[in-house]
Parts: sequence; C-alpha cells; structure tokens
Amino acid sequence: MKLRNKFMPAMLMLGVVAFSSCEKQEGESVQPEFEQGMISHIMADSAEVTSYSFAGKQLSQVNHYDVETGDLESFEKYERDSKGRILKTSMYAGKNQALLSEQSFTYNTSGELTKSSMAYYNNNKLEYTAYATYEYDSNNKLEKKSLFEGTDEEGQGELKSFTKYEVLPNGNYTQEKQYVVDDNNEAKLFSTTTNSFDASTNPFHGLTEPGTASSPNNLVASKTVVHSSKKTYEYSYTYTYDERGYPLTQTVVSPNGKRQTYKYLYSN
Repeated sequence: MKLRNKFMPAMLMLGVVAFSSCEKQEGESVQPEFEQGMISHIMADSAEVTSYSFAGKQLSQVNHYDVETGDLESFEKYERDSKGRILKTSMYAGKNQALLSEQSFTYNTSGELTKSSMAYYNNNKLEYTAYATYEYDSNNKLEKKSLFEGTDEEGQGELKSFTKYEVLPNGNYTQEKQYVVDDNNEAKLFSTTTNSFDASTNPFHGLTEPGTASSPNNLVASKTVVHSSKKTYEYSYTYTYDERGYPLTQTVVSPNGKRQTYKYLYSN
C-alpha cells in the first residue's frame, strides 16, 4: 500500500477493487445490519492496514497505514448533507497532511448520483482534473460509469473510458466491461471482469463512495481478461465468519499464487 503521488492518470482506468465489490451467488440479497457492529480495522499479519472512524453510524474518516512501518500513509475525510449523502471526500498525506485529492458528488432530485468531479494535487498544487457521469437501469442499479479528463465546463472534458455493469436482481454485480476511447474517438473493449460471491454479509457495502459498484455479499473469485494482450488475471478469496455471518478473515490468492490473509475487527 505504498502511496503514489503520481496516481492521477491511473484513475482513468476503472479496474478491479478487491474489498469494495461484493455479491451473493443466488437468492435474495443480504442487507448489512451495521448497528450490530461496524467494521473498525483491517489487519495483516498483526499489522494495521486500515482503520475506520464513524460519526454515529456514518463513516467519517478512513486511515491507511504502511504495513511494514506502521506509519499513517494517508487518510480520507467525508462531508455529508442533511440526508447523510456524501457530498465530498478529501484525501491527505499521512506525514505532512498535504491535500492529495478531492472528489465532489452531485445528485438529481431522485437522489441518484449523476456526476462526480475529481481534483488531484502534488505539493498542494492542482495537477490533474477529471469527472465521471453515471447511468442507471430501471431498478436504479448502476449500469454505466463514464470517465472524462478535464472539467465539464462548456464541454471541455474528454471521454477517456467507460465501464458497463451487469447486476443481478439481488443487487450483486457479476460483470464489468471496461472500454477505452482511443485517439480516433473510438471505444474499444479493454477488459472484462467476471465476479462471483458468497452468501454472507459484506461489511463494506454501504460504506463505499457513491458511484461504486458495491454488492451486498463477499467476493470469492474475480477473473479479468485484458483483451489487447489476451492475458488473464484471477484472484480468489476465502473467509471465516462470526455467528452473524460477518467475515472475520479474508485470504486473498493473487494471480502469481501469493497468499495474504487479512483480519477484520468490528466495533463490538
């Protein structure tokens, strides 16, 4: 989890997120009952990876730590409106608390997210801007996310990529197809990711940023095919659970066979 100061253009690639995307295999969706205990820490080999702070039941801050040194690497803060919707997220460097990025969110009258605007900084100087737009299916599930470089003022933004999602009736996202727009303004399929899930509660569902394809159950397998190179990347995830069905540990096996186990701690 090394902090990357030059991560701005990478945000144009809508990749796979290990912890935020989860789903149930079949049947009805499992809705988290966070009042029984919110996620508070993620540990790896007894070292703290991430910690979560709440104002009541609303996430207010996420801290990211260097696994080797234990130092605070970066942290994110959240601002909300009177309805509890996230209006703005800000990421800061852990050491000097310099602003790294800001993201603001715009909703329509139905409460759906329509746009997010992103700004990235280097040494407190604005270095890169981007924004995303969102489209939904008839069940108000995320169907498409488009990412633009620049700003949306007077049509100045340039479409760089978009992702289409397939979602089951229970709200779980099974497939993501990412398209990249080339110099000829043609969209080409870059990658296809297929996900499968267990039937237990994902403790991060409901805590992810707006516009994230978050599902109510835990990811157990993810396969990404990069079409240009014809390479395939497969991840597998296994869990142990508490009596509520919440995961206590997650073991991740990466494409190179490396295995890492994370421990989840809850507020009670």
